[in-house]
Amino acid sequence: MIRLGFQLLGGAKTFQPSLSIKVEQIRTTFVLKRRYPPLLDKQNRPPKPLVTKNFVYDEVENTNLKKEPDLKLILTSFVEGVGLKNEIVTVRPNFGRFKLLACGLAVYASPENLEKLKKDLENSDNKVQTTLHSSRFAELTRRDLASKILVVLVNQENPWTIEKWHIRAAFRRTGIWVPDHAIKMGDKPISGPNLELEKKYFLVTVTINNLETTPVRCMIRHWSTFPELRLPKVDGYLEPPYEPIFEDEREIISTLPLPVFCLKKSVAS
Repeated sequence: MIRLGFQLLGGAKTFQPSLSIKVEQIRTTFVLKRRYPPLLDKQNRPPKPLVTKNFVYDEVENTNLKKEPDLKLILTSFVEGVGLKNEIVTVRPNFGRFKLLACGLAVYASPENLEKLKKDLENSDNKVQTTLHSSRFAELTRRDLASKILVVLVNQENPWTIEKWHIRAAFRRTGIWVPDHAIKMGDKPISGPNLELEKKYFLVTVTINNLETTPVRCMIRHWSTFPELRLPKVDGYLEPPYEPIFEDEREIISTLPLPVFCLKKSVAS
């Protein structure tokens, strides 16, 4: 929209843009219908002029209020949380245009691009491509597991040795189901009860979809069925520093990302 105004130029009044110019692009489309349609004209007669009531319209559709359809795209590379390379995905228009198309991560799934994709896959010499990601959510899952701290509850009176089912139960308490075959324990056994291991950390390796792997921190917490024998509650026991049980795991534990609650606390402070 351009604001126009009258200016005097050489003693004559001219129609030129005023000093305050505002350019704004507006795309508005309304579908209208005449409330009183004009009557048909007689054959070989001049058309009758429209009367005032013929210019009364009823709104049929306002495209501004209509939900824009999703975009169908072909990914040109792996996009975390969206899909794998050469995968056809359906996304919302704004996300597809600004996050995928503008960044060169996808192209429109037009008939030409679909035909090109089909030919590229057929003519590819290496038909068995090396899979770098098992799914679109694999990397998100890996990062989430790497930032977690599993609290492994062990008995304070009876003897025990940490096994896979301890880790599976600790995952289940956090709302994550991990099968035993996806859990890899360390070579060194951890046995107790031993209060020297209280609030100390060790590592387990979790495999995602038989492809991606990530280390996960686990912390020993002794628990007793007798309330009078339970250890006192300590606030902030999941906050760093993290003391490892085995010294050779200290470097890996220190490089893992902090849990979300630690990041929120540091931002708030």
